[in-house]
Amino acid sequence: MSETERTPVDAETFRRGMRHVPTVVTIVTFDADQAPCGVTIGSFVSLSLEPPLICFNIKKDSSIHDEIVATDRYLIHVLRDDQAEVSDRFADPDRSTRDQLDGSQTEPGPDGIPTLRDYLVRFDCSRTQIHDGGDHSIILACVEGIDEGGPARPIVYHQRAYHAVGTQVADRNLPG
Repeated sequence: MSETERTPVDAETFRRGMRHVPTVVTIVTFDADQAPCGVTIGSFVSLSLEPPLICFNIKKDSSIHDEIVATDRYLIHVLRDDQAEVSDRFADPDRSTRDQLDGSQTEPGPDGIPTLRDYLVRFDCSRTQIHDGGDHSIILACVEGIDEGGPARPIVYHQRAYHAVGTQVADRNLPG
């Protein structure tokens, strides 16, 4: 096979390759029609500084898909390195997205949306756009508020396990 010929990448091969890419672990909470909901999301990224935009993805066949794309406000909680069990709770397929908000780790937040009691940072967002992303919907939202929790390290998901962000290897503070 020449260097320009490529074999199509199937879903399993892609999944294996993506295991090498660490992702920040977040919990997204929102107020759906029937009750508040929450879900673990590993696709949260900054999109724009002006205006301040973020985006995250939700799988189209997930039980929460229709509700999360229909709402217009989200609280996005970036988890600390001691919150792996919180991520697991909100990702548990045997628990309904409403059962995850049993009150033990949440309290009323902005606009009546439940907020986690503890987090590294929380972004209060309003939906601006939804795009098709294959088997996912891509949600773009404008950041309208930020609440920083106490000092801690973020948790990331990598190679099918949680990890704390560790030792700094270089300082790359660039101007601007």
